[in-house]
Amino acid sequence: MIELIGGWLQDLVLPGLGTLLIGAAFGLVRKYVQQLNDDRLRRLLLELVRAAEQIYGPGNGEAKRAFVEDRLRQSGYPTVAREKIEAAVYGLDGAGA
Repeated sequence: MIELIGGWLQDLVLPGLGTLLIGAAFGLVRKYVQQLNDDRLRRLLLELVRAAEQIYGPGNGEAKRAFVEDRLRQSGYPTVAREKIEAAVYGLDGAGA
């Protein structure tokens, strides 16, 4: 009876447990990589918004947005939600810059 239970555990539970652990590890790695990408995009957006502010000065919102979107495309971010750009502008304004 003990051998039967041991065989069952070895044949069914251990491979399933291994699969769960591998799946969890891949999930954590994916989450970490996504967080790195989000942080990198956030820093790039702030940098580009600051540059647009210096280049175009007060007002000129359309030109500044076009500048930021163009530079984002050049940096490998072909589509970034307008809300993220606006959040970077808000973050810049909130920092007193």
